[in-house]
Amino acid sequence: MKKLCMPVFYIFLPLIIPMMVGLTFPRATGSRISFPFSNKAEISDTITTLNIKTKTTEKIPLETYLVGVLAAEMPASYEEEALKAQSVAARSYIISKMGGGNPDHPDAQVCTDPNHCKGWLSEEDAKSKWKKGDKNKYWKKLTNAVKSTKGEYMTYNAEVVEAFFFASSGGKTENSEDVWSSSRPYLRSVESYGEALSENNVSTVTFTRSQFAEKLNPHLSQPLDPSKSPSISEPQRTEGGSVRSINISDKTFKGTELRSILGLKSANFTITQSSDSITFTVKGYGHGVGMSQTGANYMAKEGHTYKEILSHYYTDIEFSKL
Repeated sequence: MKKLCMPVFYIFLPLIIPMMVGLTFPRATGSRISFPFSNKAEISDTITTLNIKTKTTEKIPLETYLVGVLAAEMPASYEEEALKAQSVAARSYIISKMGGGNPDHPDAQVCTDPNHCKGWLSEEDAKSKWKKGDKNKYWKKLTNAVKSTKGEYMTYNAEVVEAFFFASSGGKTENSEDVWSSSRPYLRSVESYGEALSENNVSTVTFTRSQFAEKLNPHLSQPLDPSKSPSISEPQRTEGGSVRSINISDKTFKGTELRSILGLKSANFTITQSSDSITFTVKGYGHGVGMSQTGANYMAKEGHTYKEILSHYYTDIEFSKL
């Protein structure tokens, strides 16, 4: 029997070796790099960032940089487990950008513009926005949130998660493809609890007919007549509840497009018209993809850990560590 087994082994050996070798290297997936758990060599412990305030590019230790991100992106008054969840989400997002440059700032992996990459504040700038009695307490709280999750990040199928987050939702998050062109299997629409309990989660914006026409006419082939009520259809909605598309004066707008044109807090809105005005009632604040910071804070208050919060908002993810 032994004499029969050896030839079979050698027949399959050429197939086995390439498979084993293939498992030891990161795989290219689109414009980003996939990092297997066993290979951390591609992930640096420093980040090259463009500071939009000083217009300078500098290398900063990743963990130090993250404290400034938390100071800019989430209220320091939030629960500790929510701040920890934010730390891991921000670290994951930043690591996901280490695989390639950005055409808008090729010399830096990220910038400090919150509308482009992630917000960031120096310790001095962060403390300047807090009350005197909170300055040192809040900075220490943010530092501890980063330290207690040091090196932790999320992956999906061995690929670093591009962990988007936002302020608050209308009760559900959005599928990534309903907001942007690309789909991420870990950015699925999920329930986001406690949003209605948050102050200022619902906002209203009212335009006169003239104001509405002034904003919309540059985007229309048939200009609106301010003396008449504009023709506005019932919107098509996403799974998360935001406006997917809506027809105004025979032109179809994406909800995200109309949000940008009108300066609304989110694309989750309803419209009412009176004799001389148009009112938008808006739920939530932000793009709605990934983790809701308000929802994360509510979950933390309910006793959930940061890993439970992250596992709720990012579907089927796993945790790894530098």
